[in-house]
Amino acid sequence: MQWSARSESTWKQPEAGNCSALCIRVIDLGTQDGEFQGKPKSSRQCRIVWELTDQFDDNEKPLIIQRTYTSSLGEKANLRRDLESWRGRLFTPEELAGFDVHNIIGKPCLLNLIKKQRPYGESVEVSAVSALPKGMSVPTVPVNETYIYSVDEHDPVVWEKLSARLQERINSSHERRNTPPPTAPVTPTAKVVNDDDIPF
Repeated sequence: MQWSARSESTWKQPEAGNCSALCIRVIDLGTQDGEFQGKPKSSRQCRIVWELTDQFDDNEKPLIIQRTYTSSLGEKANLRRDLESWRGRLFTPEELAGFDVHNIIGKPCLLNLIKKQRPYGESVEVSAVSALPKGMSVPTVPVNETYIYSVDEHDPVVWEKLSARLQERINSSHERRNTPPPTAPVTPTAKVVNDDDIPF
């Protein structure tokens, strides 16, 4: 799964290297078809979107970068690896039973961006996510809008904020192929995090 390295407004790619960032969005893509080792495979996927705090477009707006993950906290899952590196500690068994994605919205991290050659050209992608080094300060409030979209808890207000291409991908999921998104908004309630020693 590859990262998109383009800004939503200007399509300007970030520069490679270490970059501080704030998480601004988590988007549930539903169960998507793909393949693994040449065989068809379906998996539930999500997309995490970050706002870079020190790279900007021509209008001085922070650049955005994103990554698509399999929605799993299994032992070998990339999502679990990156979240644990980001928090600076391993998940407890209780957290693995159900981690609330609201906890990462607005939280800072350090992204390692690298250049990769793709069939369509050179792309800047994220190779690692980690906690900010001690003493490093970043903005505490994102410039871009923050939100979460869930296929299971459809919010039409948030749905309209997604691009047509992203809506099309979500509608191709197993959950949406024969069932259009409902119209009644659902507002999930975020859990309160009391541990001041970890970012989320």
